[in-house]
Amino acid sequence: MLQKAKVSRLVTIGLMGGALLLSPSYAIAGGAESATNSGKSSSAFPKFSAEVVTEFQIEEGTSSDDPNNERNNTFGRIEVAPTVQFTPNISVDGVLVVEPVQDGAPGEDLFVDNEGAFFEELKVNYTKDNWSVFAGKFNPGFGTAWDFRGVWGEDFAEDYEITEKLGFGGSYTMEGQKNATHTLSASTFYTDTSFLTQSKITDRGRVKKSDGGAGNTEDFSSYAVSLDGENLGGTKGLSYHLGYRHLAKGDADVIGDDEKGMAASLRYVVPVTSRVEADMLLEYADIDNFEGGLDDRTYMTASLIARIDENWNVTIAMTDRETDLNGGGEIDDNLTQVSGGYTFDNGLSLEVGFKDVEEAGVQTDTIGALARYAYDF
Repeated sequence: MLQKAKVSRLVTIGLMGGALLLSPSYAIAGGAESATNSGKSSSAFPKFSAEVVTEFQIEEGTSSDDPNNERNNTFGRIEVAPTVQFTPNISVDGVLVVEPVQDGAPGEDLFVDNEGAFFEELKVNYTKDNWSVFAGKFNPGFGTAWDFRGVWGEDFAEDYEITEKLGFGGSYTMEGQKNATHTLSASTFYTDTSFLTQSKITDRGRVKKSDGGAGNTEDFSSYAVSLDGENLGGTKGLSYHLGYRHLAKGDADVIGDDEKGMAASLRYVVPVTSRVEADMLLEYADIDNFEGGLDDRTYMTASLIARIDENWNVTIAMTDRETDLNGGGEIDDNLTQVSGGYTFDNGLSLEVGFKDVEEAGVQTDTIGALARYAYDF
């Protein structure tokens, strides 16, 4: 078991190192050549492109009501999003993820342990003018606060991100007044139970219908609808998101009910001075029968990113999570994080931060650092 963990660790470190080494090489060698020849090959198909994000994070639990939380956790995450464009309208894209897929033992220090590689998304798309349709494995749209903001700003909101579903959907974009746009999206799906749920390096196991859980029905009885807008009211940098979800009770579940939820968010990115830009986000989510169970949950997230001279940033993020228990009573959890860092012109960002979390009455303080490198080709 120990030998297997060492192999897993070495493979993950090798993948991260390879991603970091290849990216600047491409930018120097291939990137310039592609730009030079772009006029000659712009009409040739198929076309290949990809976005790559590599992260390496270190966090140390400095104090906690639970001694098991006072540990070090060092881990990596790689996200590769390739796209093959076969015609101007038809493409296949996906998201390959390498990240921890198993938890360590309570109180155990971790160093790049239990990392697994799997396809989070893999789908075929047809796009024409202002509408598109798709089918395959995808992440239905619901909420936005789970996206990267600071070192830990998205942690609680990731609870309600919908991921790894099989189905189909589409979107339609409408042009509004004063350069505003509004995109209506809808999809129907069920939990992926195919071979794509297994992971390599570290095997997380295959999801089965008998595992239960909201949306695990192997039929199209779950769906999500969202409306996203930009430049709302003609105000540059002002955007919104409205989402609704219905995840059917899992066929194997004995108790619980269909999960139903809504999310609403408002984001405003605005220059404060010639040197400072403010990026503000406020999101509320309300979900009944969370994860197909009997308890209800609400989330309120607020975050502010101050970007200084384009490269420096300071991020403050807070999330309040309230669980209304079916038998009466409630559990109030909260997360507050403060972080700051610098983003280099080549796409590498470095951040350090502090996190204070209270979950189920247990308060924990954590310090940490995050290195993140994003590039595309």
